[in-house]
Amino acid sequence: MAHWWVAEMVLTASAWWASQRLIQTGRSASFLAAVCFALLGLASAIGALKYGFQWQDRLDDMHTLASRAFGVAGLYLLAMALLDWIGWLRLHRKLWLAHLADALLVFILGYWLTRLPLFQLVIGLVLTLVCIAVAGALWYRTQRVQSGWLALAAVVFSVNGLLVGGGMEPLLGLPVRMDVFHLGLAFWAVCMIQVLAYPADPQA
Repeated sequence: MAHWWVAEMVLTASAWWASQRLIQTGRSASFLAAVCFALLGLASAIGALKYGFQWQDRLDDMHTLASRAFGVAGLYLLAMALLDWIGWLRLHRKLWLAHLADALLVFILGYWLTRLPLFQLVIGLVLTLVCIAVAGALWYRTQRVQSGWLALAAVVFSVNGLLVGGGMEPLLGLPVRMDVFHLGLAFWAVCMIQVLAYPADPQA
């Protein structure tokens, strides 16, 4: 639909803002998460061009591939970033390229096996479980605000992916459903920034 470019532009702006906000912190976890949101911004920017200029024939394949790159490599990096942020897995700056290579290899493997949708589903579920676990840890530490934002992000991401984006078309009707999906991702990005843009340890 021609109007989908509006929601895509909102998502693009949210994703690029999230990426820049994270880079400014200078932490390794933030850098990895910033790459995730940059991939989301790239995919949504391509989508905005595709729908805005009616270039479906030219950009369909590129848009799909960029979306899968976010859904596989990007979400993989975001899961690693959360584990680093909470302190359960330390990813030192010197190993940034290695972690980016890991994400790229996972994506290439999924592409080679023609199983990118399955990889995206599994990694998305793993990310959701990581979010819930980290939210629980934050709640236990009495960091209730960050815990709440992260739990909300997990709920929005799951509902958006499984029921809105992955739901049957009659759920909302395709035009409305896709707008809700893109705006839901934009809100999810904002929720994640309320967590990752700040240190896990309030004293840090």
